Parts: sequence; C-alpha cells; structure tokens
Amino acid sequence: MDSTSILKQLDQAASDFVFPMLDNGYIYPADVRLNVYRDSNDWLMIIEALGASSPRTSGCDSFQNCLHVFGSALDREPGTANEDFLYPISSLEGEPLFEDEDEWNLRPGARALCIKGNSVAFDSSPESLATKGIELIDPPAVDPPAVLRSLLPENRDLLFAGEDELAARNPKQLPLWFRLDEWNHPDLAGDVMPSDSETFRMLADAIVAGDPSLYAPTLPPNTHWKNWPDGGTL
Repeated sequence: MDSTSILKQLDQAASDFVFPMLDNGYIYPADVRLNVYRDSNDWLMIIEALGASSPRTSGCDSFQNCLHVFGSALDREPGTANEDFLYPISSLEGEPLFEDEDEWNLRPGARALCIKGNSVAFDSSPESLATKGIELIDPPAVDPPAVLRSLLPENRDLLFAGEDELAARNPKQLPLWFRLDEWNHPDLAGDVMPSDSETFRMLADAIVAGDPSLYAPTLPPNTHWKNWPDGGTL
C-alpha cells in the first residue's frame, strides 16, 4: 500500500471513464459522498455520485446513485459496473410518479415518492424549488433533476447507499476509516487527473499513513451540483 499505486489506480479509472465525472453530459449531478475503508494492509474507496439521468433514461430509473469502487482488496475490476447503479427512488403504491415508465418528466400532480420503503413528500412548485436555487428545465414540466435536488439535504442519508450496499462491495469487510460529504473534485473534462488533485493526493497520503490529519485541504469544495452546470446537458 503506497500513495503512488493508489493514485495510479485512480488515474487509470479516469482514463477508462469509470472515475466520477461530475459534469458527465448524460447525468445531472445532485450530490456525492466518499467512503474510505482501511486496515494496516489494505484500502478501499467507494465514491457515490447521486444524480438524475438525461431523457435517454425514463421513469424511476432516472434517479441513480452510481458507486465507484477502488482499492487493494477487490474481487473485481476497479471503477464501476452495471450492478453499481443503485435506484433509491420508486413510486408509492397507487401514486405513480410518471404517467408511464417511458416518460421522463413527472406526472402532473405527483407530490410524494418512495425512498427505500420510506414515503417522502416533495414540493415541485417553482416557488418551493427557488428556495433551494433550483429551476425547472422546461417549465411547467417537472423534471427528475429538480425533484432529486429538492430532496436534499433532508433525505440525503436515505438516498445514499445503505451500509449493506456498501458492505457488498467490501470483500474483506475493512472498517470504515474516513468519510467525506464534500471536497474539491478534479475537472476530468479539463484534463485534471486524480493525481493532479490536491484532494486525492492528500487522501492517498493519509490512507497510507493511517493518519486522517494528513487530509488538510486548502482548496474550497466544489462538489455541489451548481458547480457543474454542464452535467446532463448532452
């Protein structure tokens, strides 16, 4: 376990397009979370990227949490795979979110949804969305990105992966060591690789040393969805 090998794995994932790109043209970003597990021999990093797909995907599958998995103790290839796309939102029984699952915009009048078995009300009125700085893409139609973003931060923990879903990607059951809810993320589209990023250089050093105090960022976090306006716009 050394910082060079950690950064090399992350850079390779970026080159293979399986490292989080927050301005991915096919996904409207909503939120992120970074989980680090380690012991004296191994490390594991799971980065969650919560977002809503562009209209190429429809229905409740529009709401996604994509897990990106890296580490020295994997039983799989680093990055992300089909099974790493989690779909935390569904319709309540008798209250469909969509007229049918081929639609992208929500059903007019939809006011509640289900997050992992929990009934959650939402307000998609322009006035309510404006309080969180959210605008509809094509008003008055209510789009999935606006609804997903409106659920934050109150329902953040529900929307992210549960401990069982994270454990399923932790074959050695390494203990949780560090968790970030925001950070300065590299602009992959601008040719900034993880190894160029202060965040991931510091994280690599901290993981190797087992010392979380080595993660002492000087750059402001940029993972809020407003910082990535090109996400989802292709």
